[in-house]
Formats: sequence, C-alpha cells, structure tokens
Amino acid sequence: MISIRYLILFFNFSWLNKFMDFEKCTEIRKDKIIVVEEKGRKFELINEDSKLIGVVKVDDCLIDDHRERCDYLFEIMKPISDVIYLELKGEDIQKAYNQLVETLGYCRDRHLNISKCCHIVASRVPKAGPKVQVLKKKMVSKYRVQLIVNTQKARVLV
Repeated sequence: MISIRYLILFFNFSWLNKFMDFEKCTEIRKDKIIVVEEKGRKFELINEDSKLIGVVKVDDCLIDDHRERCDYLFEIMKPISDVIYLELKGEDIQKAYNQLVETLGYCRDRHLNISKCCHIVASRVPKAGPKVQVLKKKMVSKYRVQLIVNTQKARVLV
C-alpha cells in the first residue's frame, strides 16, 4: 500500500520550483576534483574530463524552510545529463534516506527523464547491514534511483 506521504511527494511539485532559486544556489565548477564536507564526512567528485558541474547547495539555500531536504546535489551539465543527490549524515540512515526522497520529489520536474543517483555519507553504518540493504532496494523499486551508502568518505567518478 502506498502511503499518502509518498503520493503527495510525487504528485506534482512544479509549484514549489518557483520558490527554489537554482541560479542563486548553484556554483558552476569544472575542477578535476570537487569536494564538499561537513562534520568529518567528505564527498569527492572526480571530474577527469573537466565537465561543467552545477554544485547546488540544497540545505539552507535552495530549500531554506522547515521541509526535509538533502545537503547537496550535483548536476552534470550542458545540458543536465545526470544528477547526484547527497546527504552527509551522522548515524541516522533512515533520516538521510527520507531527506533524499523528499528532495527527489521537490526536484522531480527539473530532473524528469534524467539519470539520478543518491549518496549517503554517514559517520558510522554497517555497509551490508540489513537496514541499509532494505533502503537500497526500496529506493530502486519505488523511485528507480540507485542508493549508495558510505562511511566517512565517498569518491565518485563522473
């Protein structure tokens, strides 16, 4: 049974897009290595071909109200071909998952028909633990998005 929350989430958030200022919250970069970090958690985007990448600060910029949201998203650009959603978290993997799902919903129209991937970089998590495996399967089956969970640091090649 589908919960009301998820029906509302994926119904239509186009009206929210007018409140989300992507231009203000995006830094266009083409560095070979793009790094974001928070409280000891680190995410590195390896950009060997110097592609244009929009680094979007979601938390407290793109979405600066009470709504749940992830920390960053990375748009591989000209035009946008892939999007990476990122949550840097302590130990609460379920909360990180929820924040990613909420942000996927808010950006649904902008990222429609674009390849997406979600990353959680947590301070501590059993990589093969049953809880993490359930969330990974749920992300693929419900949203057709791969979920990758790392501890402390993640490196991704684009």
